[in-house]
Amino acid sequence: MKQRLPIVLSACALGVAVLGSTPLGQAARDLVPPRNSVGTLQLRSGAVTSAKVRNFSLLAVDFKKGQLPRGAQGAAGPAGPAGPAGPQGPAGVSGLQKVFETGVINSVATRSLNATCPAGKQAIGGGAAIVPANQADVALTASYLQNETTWRGSAREGDNTAANWSLNVVVICANPS
Repeated sequence: MKQRLPIVLSACALGVAVLGSTPLGQAARDLVPPRNSVGTLQLRSGAVTSAKVRNFSLLAVDFKKGQLPRGAQGAAGPAGPAGPAGPQGPAGVSGLQKVFETGVINSVATRSLNATCPAGKQAIGGGAAIVPANQADVALTASYLQNETTWRGSAREGDNTAANWSLNVVVICANPS
């Protein structure tokens, strides 16, 4: 028996050394908790309670997502530095001017009227209107930019009427950029 003991101990030591470097040996080592500690296998259900956990010993990583309440909103931080100035933008509209043209007040069934910008300016908008605005059986038939400087309006009577009405046209002009 005395002769076999050193052989058995040598074989065990060799087995531990070989198995300790394999994944199986590492898994077996992980099952054994370190000295003065308790592993999950040694714990019974309900063995750890809130009263047994030392206050402030747990960290946020010890909890699942959503288990910890969200803290209060912090104060706003200081403003960051100003950014660099942007490139110069395009020039805005300058030299705005409205030119009104009023047609003759009578009962002619169809009429057209133009409003034209002064020399050196371009039309950027316009419109046309019938006066009086509530004139029955009279309707605008056109209101459009005729060319770069002229707005054109047209109107006509739906049914011939003896009532007097007028066509007014306005063009909005500006300096070209």
